[in-house]
Amino acid sequence: MFSELSLATLLLSALATGLAGSAHCLGMCGGIGASLGLNATRKRYLISYHGGRLLSYTLLGLILGSVLPLLGINAALPEWGMIVRRLTAALIILIGLQMLLPRNPLRSLEQYGFALWRPISRLTRAFIPTRSHSDAFILGLCWGLLPCGLIYSALGLAIGSANPISAALVMFAFGVGTLPSMLSVTVFSGTIIKALTHETSKRALGVLVILLGLWSLWQTF
Repeated sequence: MFSELSLATLLLSALATGLAGSAHCLGMCGGIGASLGLNATRKRYLISYHGGRLLSYTLLGLILGSVLPLLGINAALPEWGMIVRRLTAALIILIGLQMLLPRNPLRSLEQYGFALWRPISRLTRAFIPTRSHSDAFILGLCWGLLPCGLIYSALGLAIGSANPISAALVMFAFGVGTLPSMLSVTVFSGTIIKALTHETSKRALGVLVILLGLWSLWQTF
């Protein structure tokens, strides 16, 4: 299992990934959030929707964090530990670097995820428009599976933890990072959107993540 310091690095990196992807989050999921938040009747369903979305991310982390140890890829094992930690540190640095780029290269992977998303997308139609908290919660669960390069980046960090609980926490941290931008279109002021999507903010988060990755890599030597 990762040390507390290494886990903290993963959590901060996942949180920063969610924050830095604010513009992308608004494009992918903002429409659903806005349809709930801008409708006075459905606004009360926002907590259920975002709760379902965060649970979806957390379960993805829990599942992937459980599968790899079963395959013998476990950071607690001497033969894997150093390799996993160094690869994860390298991934953190790459995620930070992509925050400095105009386009996330991992978004090219989204096309492969759409094959799995199509049947889920058909299922979501039954819950739009949202009529209850359960509808909003299930919609959030489904929307958490939307093909997204940002999610794939965070899942890479979760897998690197090689532990189900740690992986679940990493994905939860990523989900929390997406909340400010998602809530800004419905609850908060537009100033928050501008601050989160500003290029300077994104670059500052990118530099922070790179430094976290370098620190994590330095610990392995």
